[in-house]
Amino acid sequence: MSRTLRRTRLVRLALAGVLGALTMLSLPPWGLWPLGPVGFGLWLRFCDPGPDGGRWRDRLASACAFWLGAYLLGLFWMTELTVPGWAAALPVETLIMALPTSIIATRGTWRMVTAAAALVVGEAARWTVPFGGVAMSNLALGQVDGPWLAVASAAGSLGIIAVVGVGAVVVERLCAREWVQVWQPALVLTVVSVAVLAVPDTAVSATIDAAVVQAGGELGTDVGTPQRSVRLRHLATTAEWSGTADLMVWSESSTSSDGPLEESPRLAELEALASERDLVLVANFYERTADESPPRFRNATVAVGPSFGLTDRYDKAHLVPFGEYVPLRGLVEPFADLSLIAREAIAGEGPGVVKTPLGDVAVATSYEIYFPGLVRAGVRAGGSIVANPTLASSYRSSVVPSQSLASARLRAVETRRWVLQASTTGYSAIVAPDGTVIARSELREPAVLVAPVELRTGTTPAVALGMWPLAIAAAAVLAWRGLRLGDN
Repeated sequence: MSRTLRRTRLVRLALAGVLGALTMLSLPPWGLWPLGPVGFGLWLRFCDPGPDGGRWRDRLASACAFWLGAYLLGLFWMTELTVPGWAAALPVETLIMALPTSIIATRGTWRMVTAAAALVVGEAARWTVPFGGVAMSNLALGQVDGPWLAVASAAGSLGIIAVVGVGAVVVERLCAREWVQVWQPALVLTVVSVAVLAVPDTAVSATIDAAVVQAGGELGTDVGTPQRSVRLRHLATTAEWSGTADLMVWSESSTSSDGPLEESPRLAELEALASERDLVLVANFYERTADESPPRFRNATVAVGPSFGLTDRYDKAHLVPFGEYVPLRGLVEPFADLSLIAREAIAGEGPGVVKTPLGDVAVATSYEIYFPGLVRAGVRAGGSIVANPTLASSYRSSVVPSQSLASARLRAVETRRWVLQASTTGYSAIVAPDGTVIARSELREPAVLVAPVELRTGTTPAVALGMWPLAIAAAAVLAWRGLRLGDN
């Protein structure tokens, strides 16, 4: 290989990395949504190893450089918890996205189809493996303020990601001055944008007043903060609020119990508060086990009604790897400090939903809000509104809180339900079914957000079909393309 050719390849790889990072600036908290299709489109235009697509390994190297640049920035929030974890996640997440991206067709209509399919397959895989997947920092989050948010009601977040791929091909062809060829992807974007307007809305069964409580506190400190102080901040913030509501949501780990929560004086405290305020209270327990060795805990969301007491509970089913439990602990322990995860969580079962006197409430606890299927299951089980008690106070920046809010907006549009997001230190929010943020707190500050919200029935195509039909169709397209790599 000549020195000039080697330098050209290195420049192309460096450019791919820069464009990957540029694409991630579409995500919150930056929120520059056009950079999603623009960054990927520029990579398609300028980082393809050759007019005929080049050797597959060269295309894979370019794709790896793009996604490595993307996740160096997009997953940097992980360093606030664990730098080794971030370093370990980078090659895994990069390869998951790079493999499908490396077999995108090089010309014609299939360029558009396979570009969209590659992003869909990669993101669907990221949401599934390893250890249950990492759905954070996905490309759909960057489009919550863009024109394609409504696509989520028809095709879910993967539908939005597919549209980003089509938009990238528009950018690529404009940069190449292929004026005639740009009409196909442009027409697809237009048809999709118009077609989603025909998605039927869900039905309103009742309107209630809902309140979301944010206890406040400093960011990056609550990992070592006694749980008692978190509970007292929730009680104080609620006591200082003089308004009324039918439904109130507290954040994740807003209270705790040693042993079964049903026997805890903390539950009696919540029951007294619900009766005093004449409202349904949805709160979250850190329920420590007293009879297991090693000791473990459950992350339980409960519904407490006035005069009814405890009406239901949901134990978080999708646990956070290396946060609530340690996969392969025996292998990891010699190389990492696991003292903060000495007590591992016990996963719950079934859909996230709790019964209340107002109707069923779908529950997505913390990290679960990133996974469309979990919220869809709660809605299909009867949830007429979505509650998201969460805890992002371990993070010092606004990246994770803002991405959690973006995920709540996506889940609202996908299900056409109101979403009540209660975070200990922010962002807490009340989100309408079209993704509009009706009320939002500031970080760190105690707050009570109140708004009239609707209890809704009915399903959207995204809820009825789920993500797998689109993911399987995209995988079939890429499989066909993989078999025909030699043709290009």
